[in-house]
Amino acid sequence: MTDRSDPNRYLRIEGRQAELGMYIHPLHCSWLDNPFWRSSFLLVEPSDRAQIHASVPHITIDLTKGRGLTLAAAITSEEVPAPAATVARIRPRRRKPRTDTEMATALAEHATATVSRLYGEARLGHSVHVPDLAPVVEEIAQFIAKGSATMLAVTRLKDGDQYTYIHSVAVATLMMGLARHLGLGKEDIRVAGMAGLLHDIGKMQVAPAIVDKAGKLTINELAEMRQHPRWGYDILVGIEDLDPRIVDVCRHHHEKMDGTGYPDGLTGEQLSVFVRMSAICDVYDAVTSIRPYKRAWSPHEALARMAGWQGHLDPEMLRAFVASLGIQPYGALVRLHSNRLGLVVRESDCPQTPIVRTFFHVPDQQPLPPEDVATSTDPILRAERGDYWFGERWPALHAEIMALAALPDPPRRRQAGGNA
Repeated sequence: MTDRSDPNRYLRIEGRQAELGMYIHPLHCSWLDNPFWRSSFLLVEPSDRAQIHASVPHITIDLTKGRGLTLAAAITSEEVPAPAATVARIRPRRRKPRTDTEMATALAEHATATVSRLYGEARLGHSVHVPDLAPVVEEIAQFIAKGSATMLAVTRLKDGDQYTYIHSVAVATLMMGLARHLGLGKEDIRVAGMAGLLHDIGKMQVAPAIVDKAGKLTINELAEMRQHPRWGYDILVGIEDLDPRIVDVCRHHHEKMDGTGYPDGLTGEQLSVFVRMSAICDVYDAVTSIRPYKRAWSPHEALARMAGWQGHLDPEMLRAFVASLGIQPYGALVRLHSNRLGLVVRESDCPQTPIVRTFFHVPDQQPLPPEDVATSTDPILRAERGDYWFGERWPALHAEIMALAALPDPPRRRQAGGNA
């Protein structure tokens, strides 16, 4: 049982003093009276804070996992009988609800710190207490129920020796989003998140100089790095009651459909659903991560390149992954709300709303002069199949439209009344 008497770690406060960013230890109430389905969690939702303010008399916060009590919140008129003239001066202003980005950043920082501590235990050869990750998985699940784009955005920037930990949080987020899209149950989504958080734990047995190396690995360094799935398996396989799918992902997330992956060279049907999911999520986050020493691929570029890796990734699972992100790869044929067909040609400020070059009007079944369209104003309805619409002409037409996209001044749609 956790010792709550450590004043350097735990602080008991009134429920009305709860603030976003605090890590709530098990609430001071019975399970039946607990207004939350989690026993411990990072407070990131204004609605949860309001619930605590309204119905929970006291809470205990963990100062090692979240923010503490601010001076303004600690000072109340009951504790300090300040003169009336000074009450307005010391009363804290009501803080506006935090933005999604602020909440995602707080959650990512907390999740990364938790993963870092657990991975650190593995590096020292200590037993790994996997249940410590359960609150993190639950918090990510709650956050991405509203969409994972913000969480992925704040984990895209990675630097230094924190890369492995942030990468694990990002892979967990991607896997849980994909699991939701596939219609898996809540328990399966939780397992997917736990598998993402633990998939790279074997890297703790690789020399830090190799893990953190900015340049290309030597042959010997690469050989050592490629042992991390086996070493991760050794760390996890003996943990009692750990779902075997988590261990499977740890050992096999670098396998490929054609058998050219490692460490066991598995092929096709030998790869479980969770392993196929992890292979895609792991690669996607790695190539889109912003790091000081390499150029990150854009989401559109990454998805287009991954689709071209014949024999590496499960194509059906990759299509599901693309749909779960709501991001179309470069060159994808899409139908817009205006019933125009077009190709994704470049990014905008938001990966979910790329620039599309339209060239065909569906109701009239007629070609259009190519025009670059912002899908923030003309949204994408769905992906389309080029061979369905254009038959054998599609490969040549696709190449022609994509070549136009490379022009510095792309042609515009002609004004009404102009020549057809």
